[in-house]
Amino acid sequence: MSCVKPDVTAFDMEIAAIRKGSRLSGAAIANLAQKYGLSLKDVMLGLLDRDIWPERFCRNAGILSAREMRLLLEMRVFMAGCGGLGGAVADMLARTGIGMFRLCDPDVFEETNLNRQLFCTEKTLGRPKASVVGAGLLGIASHLTVEALEIAATEDNLPALLRDMDVAIDCLDSVKAKKMLENAAQKAGIAYLHGAVLAREGLVWLDKPAGRRLERLYPQADNGAEPIPVLAGTVCGTAALMCSMLVRNAADGEEHSPVLHLDLSVPEIEGFDG
Repeated sequence: MSCVKPDVTAFDMEIAAIRKGSRLSGAAIANLAQKYGLSLKDVMLGLLDRDIWPERFCRNAGILSAREMRLLLEMRVFMAGCGGLGGAVADMLARTGIGMFRLCDPDVFEETNLNRQLFCTEKTLGRPKASVVGAGLLGIASHLTVEALEIAATEDNLPALLRDMDVAIDCLDSVKAKKMLENAAQKAGIAYLHGAVLAREGLVWLDKPAGRRLERLYPQADNGAEPIPVLAGTVCGTAALMCSMLVRNAADGEEHSPVLHLDLSVPEIEGFDG
């Protein structure tokens, strides 16, 4: 553990000499972090304040502003479910620039997951999903803060799990569990990003703060009996919509999105109020 006291003033003076719009490599950022006793993320935030882009995010420039990029790096997300949707969404968000993940999933990878779950490989079979995804995210972006919890979300522990989070991302399987998470997010006063897949269809929306759309859109009882059929393309397409919706919300502050319905049997995407 480093005992170097952060020298923020000297860091600010050094980056003030860097031309705005410049790009810094990961190695250069790591050198600045070590030199001034700062975290990688803090260095990136300081650079973005001056419109200096980490090389890893330079392809986001022109789509996102430096201010928007900074907002993503400061965002804290709770990910409920680290399987198909959860793994794909976490991967996309980590690459896009989200800075903190609290992952929650009690399950382990099984052979039936190989057809669609990004972090499920023949080598990770039998291993906990949350821990595997957490390690995978850190392999993508070492500046991340990741908490990998190999537990199930429950009514009792969700208040603590959602504390200090900005958004609850719903990648759960059962309607009952989804309603539980939406309700907890509403009580916590944070955003709720919903994702669901079935066969070739996906459903996505975001409420900020969380509302009670699930009661209207899923009034049916949840028997949770048989595993649902789903293809990898459906998972990836739905995850892409979820990621895009969250990034757009961070950028423009949109409070409630339409419901997006992805149907890859056509294929088409339609939006409607829900």
